[in-house]
Amino acid sequence: MSEQRTVLCVEDDNTIRMLICEELAFAGYHVLQARDGVEGLEMVHQHSPDLVVCDISMPRMNGFELLEAVNLNDDDPVPFVMLTALGDRQNQIRGRELGVVDYLVKPVDFDLLLAAVASRIKRRRHSDTFADANGQFFSRQLLLERLEAARRVVAPVSVILTKIDSFLGLSIRLAPAEQQLLRSQVHAQLAQLAESGKVYGWADGCWALIERADTQDSDIPASMQRHEILVGGVVVNYTFSMLRIQVDWTSPELRRLDASALVEACALHLNFMSAGNARRFIYLGNADYHALEAARYAERNLAEAIRHGELELVFQPRVDIASGGIVGAEALLRWPGAAIGALSPGFFVPAAERMGLAAELDRWVISRMLQAVRQMVQRAPHTVLSFNLSGQSLGAGVPAYLNDCLKDDAQGIAANLEIEVTETSMAHLTPEVEQAIARLREMGTKLAVDDFGMGYASLAYLKRLRAEVIKIDRSFVTDIARQEIDAQIVEGLIGLARAMGCTVVAEGVETAVQAEALLNLGCRYAQGYYFYRPMPLDELLALLEAP
Repeated sequence: MSEQRTVLCVEDDNTIRMLICEELAFAGYHVLQARDGVEGLEMVHQHSPDLVVCDISMPRMNGFELLEAVNLNDDDPVPFVMLTALGDRQNQIRGRELGVVDYLVKPVDFDLLLAAVASRIKRRRHSDTFADANGQFFSRQLLLERLEAARRVVAPVSVILTKIDSFLGLSIRLAPAEQQLLRSQVHAQLAQLAESGKVYGWADGCWALIERADTQDSDIPASMQRHEILVGGVVVNYTFSMLRIQVDWTSPELRRLDASALVEACALHLNFMSAGNARRFIYLGNADYHALEAARYAERNLAEAIRHGELELVFQPRVDIASGGIVGAEALLRWPGAAIGALSPGFFVPAAERMGLAAELDRWVISRMLQAVRQMVQRAPHTVLSFNLSGQSLGAGVPAYLNDCLKDDAQGIAANLEIEVTETSMAHLTPEVEQAIARLREMGTKLAVDDFGMGYASLAYLKRLRAEVIKIDRSFVTDIARQEIDAQIVEGLIGLARAMGCTVVAEGVETAVQAEALLNLGCRYAQGYYFYRPMPLDELLALLEAP
């Protein structure tokens, strides 16, 4: 940085404050710290920081009270980046009303935090109409006006967002003259793709453009190739990651967003998708906007949906393939009454993990699932009910919570339960988690590896886990009768499972041909639409009572 900027961190948790201050200092900022809002207000008056990173819930003076005190009657308000473990809608609304633009949920994603800090400091210094010294890049405000004009006449446009991979590390090494050279190079590379040659500055290391109508797909990868810049006499390479956004304003989901919210959300999406996987070209088309809207809705409303009981469990039977008899079921979570339509777990479970709600969600599932399994065993004593645990829940005391729920159970239903974890969740298997799972197994509860073959678990993890059940992912089942390689993979997975003493269950069986192929390969149990679709509990109980 050509001029060191000052950031004040106000956080009552000593560990979190220390980590944030270390990250900010490493990024080149002059860092101040305070333990609560009262100390923070004193630091602001003494040092006039360029930006405040602030927790919301603090003793003596909370983050919102500090924000109001700092910026009271101030024509040049100090930007705040708010941190909270709450993530609820009311706090976000109040923060927006007070001028908070960046609102990050704990645990802190430091890449997002650094990006937010750099962006807000730059905007305070230059405002949203910033253009560089040579006027090469147009302001982001002009881009938004161009998009809003297209929105008014319902004209489709294609926007490209592009970022330099590892820009923070690169920019720290650049002197002012080298920074100007980098901007000139970027402009020359991107102007070739841009409508009227106009490239817009969006944030530090991130630019935007309206794509030319005659741009070919082959033009995009060429812009992502390795580029060079001379830094202190040394050649340094850099690459781009890009996101192409097909903006069709006839889409109902899009028309609920203004241009600023749309591009800001997509810029964050680009940061997430390219983090740790640089040089990406990501396409976002009309079919993807429902997914973005669903994720956004879940992040705003999931906490209240859990509290108000808006979620529900459905149950998909597990069968013995040879006889067709029901031997158990899997409890599946649904959100049927969401205002934007029914949502599947694929939308709201990742949102729960991002917001720190995964453990609360799994406790809700466990409470309802225990009620269901008690009714199941009354009708069929040997049936098993399986349910998924999030990887975050494994490390958040949920296995111990289930243990507490079961230890005084007179029915002995622990032996009728099966906990499913994905292969990628195995990274959360700390000694404490393993001890909690071991106590459940002592009561008879089984452990299953879900989506087997799709994750990155090593055999060492599987050996350590000692699961009793392995569930073969549906992607290997779909073409098992048509693709020899899929049949060979399934046969290999079944052989591995047998060697480990595991029961095998195939998921996603939709045809009689698939079921027969699985049976011939030695897979005894399965679930899928060929046998039964997910159903309410009363329908499952009726099936269990049938002769």
